[in-house]
Amino acid sequence: MSPGLAEVGQLLLAIAILASVVCYVVGYLEARRFFGWRSGATAHGEPCRQLPSVTLLKPLRGADAELYENLATFCTQAYPTFQIVFGVADGADPAVQVVRRLQREFSSVDIDLVIDARTYGTNLKVSNLHNMYRRAKHDVILITDSDIRVSPNYLRRIMAEFEDSGVGLATCLYRGVATGGLPAVVEALCVNTDFVPMVMLARVVERPTYAFGSTMAIRRAVLDASGGFVPLANYLADDYHLGNRIVTHGHRLTVSNLLVDTVMNATTWRAVVSHQVRWARTQRVCRPGGYFGSVLTHGTLWASVNLVFNHCAPGAVTLAALVYGLRMLTARAICKRYLGASLRADETMLVLLKDLFMSAVWLLAFLGNTVQWGGRRLRVMKDGQMVEIAPLGTVEVEVHPQS
Repeated sequence: MSPGLAEVGQLLLAIAILASVVCYVVGYLEARRFFGWRSGATAHGEPCRQLPSVTLLKPLRGADAELYENLATFCTQAYPTFQIVFGVADGADPAVQVVRRLQREFSSVDIDLVIDARTYGTNLKVSNLHNMYRRAKHDVILITDSDIRVSPNYLRRIMAEFEDSGVGLATCLYRGVATGGLPAVVEALCVNTDFVPMVMLARVVERPTYAFGSTMAIRRAVLDASGGFVPLANYLADDYHLGNRIVTHGHRLTVSNLLVDTVMNATTWRAVVSHQVRWARTQRVCRPGGYFGSVLTHGTLWASVNLVFNHCAPGAVTLAALVYGLRMLTARAICKRYLGASLRADETMLVLLKDLFMSAVWLLAFLGNTVQWGGRRLRVMKDGQMVEIAPLGTVEVEVHPQS
């Protein structure tokens, strides 16, 4: 390499490393501000002046690990009036037996089950939601994925956001909880040390215009005015587009500092790669500029490249040690102080290897436009809509939540 090119390469690496360091620090500071902020009813579970009645829509497909335990947490809410509508496309789906058990054991809770195979597009989750929506009784609709687990004051916390009449949709973040072996641990780390810090970073530069599938609470009138679920029936990122449509129609979207758990139960590395590539391509399609710019947060990668570029010179080794240390320190601090998900020493060290894996996933997201979801292979178009290219049964089927 010529001296001129070497200098340019070193300059670019320095910029990338500096940008990553800034992002680590800013992400941590925003997490401290966001989770440190409290407002009476939301923080302490005190009664709100008004508690709107709410219908929870829970789309299901397959009996995931700990599905009963996840769903049961929604049946034990300390909330006066709520309905739960579960939905499946097939009466033979094993999730049906889980719902029947919930109906028997929580007979005092208004639990309904919709079995309806009608589809309106390539996103089968959205079709399921539209079919379930016909049974909704109440004025606030709350959608959550099947792998979500919540505390008894969950509804009170999220419904407190609607005391502000300008709020059309309320959503919240989630933390990963691993219930299996190392693949599940790595996926939980991806949520806790990548997803959450990136959301914190995004909050510094923009107002929220998208929702998270962990929780989407919407005023029914606002949902109907935006066109309901059917306009989303071909989109991969239905949660992103639903939140975006609500904002486009002039309503405010708020992100509660409430946290819910997403139960990670990946059992194979193939499943981890498949999930991460799908989520990465979803983000790339929805927010291409932000996704491309996110490469500047890959400090572990850039510090490692700098080591190789400089042949492990003492200065490069020192710089890498500082970057690695800051990365692990901020990741562990966010997990312990704000997510309530303390990392063991081995998990903290694993963050660096996971970072390099996620850098590879970031690149893979640009090298194709197909995803595997629910046993189907789909092509994602430039506008975020999906076209099926391999029907159900022609690819390996993985049982996982409709998220």
